[in-house]
Amino acid sequence: MKQHADSTQPSPFLTTADLAIRWKVTSMTLRRWRKAGKLKVSFLGRGVRFAITEVERVERDAQA
Repeated sequence: MKQHADSTQPSPFLTTADLAIRWKVTSMTLRRWRKAGKLKVSFLGRGVRFAITEVERVERDAQA
C-alpha cells in the first residue's frame, strides 16, 4: 500500500508569494533576482518554486 507524505511537514519549497512575504520584497523584485541568476528556482508545471535550502543559503550569505 502506498503511503502519503505527512501533511504536517513543511514543504521544502516556497512560492513567490511566500518568499516575498518572508523577505518583505515584491514578487517583481524576486523575478528580477531570479532572472539575474541571484536565486535558483524550480519549475513545477508553470509555477515557480524556491527551494527552502536555496532560500536559507541566500539568507546566510547576506548575514556574512
